[in-house]
Amino acid sequence: MVKLKRLGVVLRPKDGPNGKFAKFNAGMVAENDTVHMLYRWGEKEEPRTDYSKIYHDAPYAQSFVSYARLSLDGKLVYDSDKPVIYPTTPLETRGCEDARVVPFEGSYYIFYCAYDGRKARMGVASTRDFEHYCKLGIIEVFAWDKDHYIFPERINGKIAFVHRVEPNIQIDYFDSFADLLNPKSWDNYEEKVESSTVLRAAFEWEGFKIGGSVPPIKTDQGWLFLYHGVDSNRIYHLGAALLDLKDPFVVRARLPYPILSPEEDYEVNGHYQGCVFPQGAYVHNGELYVSYGAADVNVAIAKVNLDELIDELNRHPVRS
Repeated sequence: MVKLKRLGVVLRPKDGPNGKFAKFNAGMVAENDTVHMLYRWGEKEEPRTDYSKIYHDAPYAQSFVSYARLSLDGKLVYDSDKPVIYPTTPLETRGCEDARVVPFEGSYYIFYCAYDGRKARMGVASTRDFEHYCKLGIIEVFAWDKDHYIFPERINGKIAFVHRVEPNIQIDYFDSFADLLNPKSWDNYEEKVESSTVLRAAFEWEGFKIGGSVPPIKTDQGWLFLYHGVDSNRIYHLGAALLDLKDPFVVRARLPYPILSPEEDYEVNGHYQGCVFPQGAYVHNGELYVSYGAADVNVAIAKVNLDELIDELNRHPVRS
């Protein structure tokens, strides 16, 4: 078995795990010798409630996305501690949450959840320098939809868009961002969602639902696809699969066990009891570094040797 090695908490709120604030669920991307991180900053509502037992609710009065920088060995260098993507429309009144970052065709695209307290929608923004940000639009479908991002390069000339209509993971293809953001592209999506589904729960530890976590990472063996699985007790785990390079709907391999589960105190105790929620990754010196939200309070880092993970995946091929 292959498991991620924990490097510990890299970002934490100043008032501690039982306080009012949270810094968690961070996307990240490496550029030269810098790791750009976009994390979720949350302010908790009172009175405190055990939100781990409440489905489709959250303990935050409002969330926004903030910026930090890490070194390539996963150490915090800078934390802006201020909003860079924040609510500006009625569809975001409760927050801009859980940003993933993908380098694509000369820009960094940011995929965040727009939440108004009633429904999760898919927000898209961009930046070139992590100083200036531009919101591109919000996508709405018939149901809650989040955990979205794109592949870092076109697949057969198309933008491949990953998202999650519960309880499964979908991929849809678009010619351009204009098409992706066009409401007409999503007309009658309830009739298409099954044919767009790429991954369904297959094991007990992901039996309640699954969702995309880290934007796909290209390897010689296929697209490394890290996703989260939620079990019947609403505990979050990290799973791994390998998708075909030319046709990501073909799942080449999939691990039957999670490579990260809540075990440490900072993962088990917090605003959400028992949650590891990965969102970002980069490769440095052959090691895959993964950022994840720990118990909806902190950002933690873990790593694994990339070749070892791919070799282990190849030991668990998916038979067609």
